Amino acid sequence: MKKWKEEIEKREVPAERLDQAIQIGFETAKRNRENKKCGFLKRGLWSTAVAAILMLVFVTSIRVSPAFANAVSSIPGFSGIVELIQDNKGIQMAIENEHYQIIGTTGETEGVKVTLEGIITDETSLIVFSKIENNKKHPERYLNRYRILDTDGKEIPNDQSFGTSWNPKNDLLATNTTEIKFKGPVPTEEMILEYRFADDIRDGQVIETIQIPFKVELKPVKREQYAVNKTVVVDGQKIHIHSITIGPIKTAVEVEYDAENTKKIFGFEDLQIVDEKGEVWSAIKNGSSASWSEDSPVISYFLQSNYFRDTQHLYLQFNKLMAMDKDEAELIIDTETQKILKQPRDERFNNLKITGSHLEIELKGGKGYYHDPFSTFYDVEGKALSPKSGSFYPGADDINYFGLELPDVEFKNPLKFPLHAYPSYIKGDVKIKIK
Repeated sequence: MKKWKEEIEKREVPAERLDQAIQIGFETAKRNRENKKCGFLKRGLWSTAVAAILMLVFVTSIRVSPAFANAVSSIPGFSGIVELIQDNKGIQMAIENEHYQIIGTTGETEGVKVTLEGIITDETSLIVFSKIENNKKHPERYLNRYRILDTDGKEIPNDQSFGTSWNPKNDLLATNTTEIKFKGPVPTEEMILEYRFADDIRDGQVIETIQIPFKVELKPVKREQYAVNKTVVVDGQKIHIHSITIGPIKTAVEVEYDAENTKKIFGFEDLQIVDEKGEVWSAIKNGSSASWSEDSPVISYFLQSNYFRDTQHLYLQFNKLMAMDKDEAELIIDTETQKILKQPRDERFNNLKITGSHLEIELKGGKGYYHDPFSTFYDVEGKALSPKSGSFYPGADDINYFGLELPDVEFKNPLKFPLHAYPSYIKGDVKIKIK
């Protein structure tokens, strides 16, 4: 992150594009958290915004294997997608092993042109690779969401997340990956992928749609499942590892935090799979990072997949988790007096300011901290509230600046913000043999 920050500071980026990148990150994360019964892509709001900026402002060197480079050289339209998956060895190995279906179908409207380049699948999910080209006469067309339809035009239930990378040499061109998770097996009959575009980043009204038909022809693959059923203890906190499932798209690690723990555990900082040679498969950086349900305490954390790698032994490892005492894991403020009434004991929140409906606050995060501390919040009567929009930018001395627009509804002070991330950690040394 330090090198990224230094690189960003050297480059000149139009303020409008930076604002757009930040806002896209916020709105994408916001949309992916609005489903209260289940979650998909539990990625930090601020982390998503930072990722959007980083993809926008510089081009990283493409770190791929010779085998992968050779494989993609024969795939039409794939060169622009490489940047989006350069840090995902699992997807690269799937392509190397010909688990990639070329589609190459294009749809176009007056304002935008879309090419569905290809797909990768497992038993219940598929990753879609797309190229998006805005027309010079209509440069402000923003991808709002996707819909998957059957041939009768009926929407097929699914969860989805997507990431977009702008071409630094052409503001009108973007590449996009979309992960779509179905409620059951991936349909084998013809489907229609509908791209929906708005004229405003902030979930504006859909003004254009493009529908592209396709059919999954990849051979079905059977995921490898390992029952772990082990409990480990880190700093007095019990963590139950239920199972690990390895498929061609990702590895899912099912985890449950013990209800009797004294600390609220926000997540892992270094969860990874390691083979007997020391090769590491870590967290997915561009895509879904976790899924969960309010009906179950089990969380599925997603790692890169080693499905196409022959290994004799595999280990699950982690040493650091973000966690804090449960009685501290909240921020309480009064919007009328503009005072912080309660926060964690180390008092990292400061300088609360409210102007109209806009709230700003600072958090001393420490090096490498780029997570949103909260999302949904509650008034004194327990009414759930969600921000209309948000903003973030890092400053000097490891200070993160957060802003949000309060909703246009009546509420009573004070407001309680349950924390779902905070720069507080516990450490251990966990290594579990999988096979």
